[in-house]
Amino acid sequence: MKTVIFFIMSIAIIANTSCHSKLMPQQSLNREITDSKGNKILLGRCSRERLQQEPYGNWFNKNYADYKMDTATCGMLKPNLAGKEFVIFMGTWCGDSRREVPRMLRVLDYCGIKPSRIKLIMVSNQDSAYKQSPSHEERGLEIHRVPDLIVYKKKEETGRVIESPVVSLEKDLLAIERDEKYKPNYEAVSMLIDFIKKNKTKKMESKISELPGMIKPFSKSANELNTYGYVKMAAHEMDKAGIAFRLNTILYPANANVFDSFGDYYLKKGDFLLAKENYQKALEIEPANEATRKKMMQLQNN
Repeated sequence: MKTVIFFIMSIAIIANTSCHSKLMPQQSLNREITDSKGNKILLGRCSRERLQQEPYGNWFNKNYADYKMDTATCGMLKPNLAGKEFVIFMGTWCGDSRREVPRMLRVLDYCGIKPSRIKLIMVSNQDSAYKQSPSHEERGLEIHRVPDLIVYKKKEETGRVIESPVVSLEKDLLAIERDEKYKPNYEAVSMLIDFIKKNKTKKMESKISELPGMIKPFSKSANELNTYGYVKMAAHEMDKAGIAFRLNTILYPANANVFDSFGDYYLKKGDFLLAKENYQKALEIEPANEATRKKMMQLQNN
């Protein structure tokens, strides 16, 4: 009899545990690691309370308190934000995140947004997981710069503020909520993302010649597409990375770094010949670049 009771109880416990795990997936909150530079950083889902504590509180609390809000615009913004949800991707290692996220939270607080409607997700600065979180909440969202504040209405994205406001945080959010065709920073990257979405991989090669003329007026520097390329490469989306790096060499043919980056792309793919060609091109433009020269020497010695 005891054996039967024990068996029944065991089944009940297993069933209850299984049900609990499905309803409430266990995620690590406020995960902290030491990065390659010896600095403490947070990864994945994070609470605001953790940001208010050291070593992060040193910059979070000051930037939150010091921000002078546009209360007039906030007054117009407040009713528009009712019922909305917000996801903020950031890096505790990132200067832009340290400056902008406390400001974002102060504006949302002023507008009466409940903490339960704001999700904070920390991403990595490591090459192999660049701009990624451990649970990969960033997948499918094209996170290439942080912070990235995404606004949702009934689980549908209505807009986002990328890295920093175009006008001001308050006015940018108001433009998003009023559907004023708001365009965040890094428009060249947004155009490339749209191009890739609209064209299957097999068709992109025939249409890639259209891109330079279309994107050039909106590309402010080679760093825009370069960063996107490395983010996609870390995510193993090599087709997207290749288009970004290749396009950058067309847009900025006198920039040594874009060829160095294209070389990194081919090196990761295992195409050593094309990696050498691009590193060599980078050295022709900038002969004193020791980092590129070391890569060339390593390839020649292998």
